[in-house]
Amino acid sequence: MVYLSGSTPRRSSLRRLTRILIGTAAVSLIVWGLASIPYDILRAERSRLFGEEVTSGLVLKLRTDEAPDHPHARVVIEYTYVDPDGFARRAEARLPDSQWRQYRPGKVIKVLLVRGRPDISRIPGEVEPAFQVWLRNLMD
Repeated sequence: MVYLSGSTPRRSSLRRLTRILIGTAAVSLIVWGLASIPYDILRAERSRLFGEEVTSGLVLKLRTDEAPDHPHARVVIEYTYVDPDGFARRAEARLPDSQWRQYRPGKVIKVLLVRGRPDISRIPGEVEPAFQVWLRNLMD
C-alpha cells in the first residue's frame, strides 16, 4: 500500500511515548559512558607509547594516607627528580605497605618519565589504578 504525504497512519500515544523513552535512555547511556572514561589516564598512557626515560630521584617525605581504592597501599612518598631539560620537579607516589623500608627520606630512587612529557613520572612498584595497568598491558 502506498501512503501519500499526510495520509500515513498516526502512531498511538503509547507507542510515541515508548519511542521517546527508549531514545532518551539510549542518549543518556551514551553520555554517561563518555563521561565516565578517565581521559587523564588515556592521555598519560598515550604519551607513554613514545617511550620512557630513566632518571634518578630523591625521596623527600614518607607518610601514610588511607585510600579506600587501595587498602593495602597506605604509604605515600614525595620525591623530586630532574628532567632532561634540567628542571627540578616534585611528584608523589603511592606504594604497597611492604615497601616502606625501601623508601626512606634521602634515599635515591629510580624514576621513569615519559619521553617528551617529563611532568608525567612514575616509580617502579607504584600502585596505579587497575584501568591504567590494563591499558598499559593492552598497549604493550
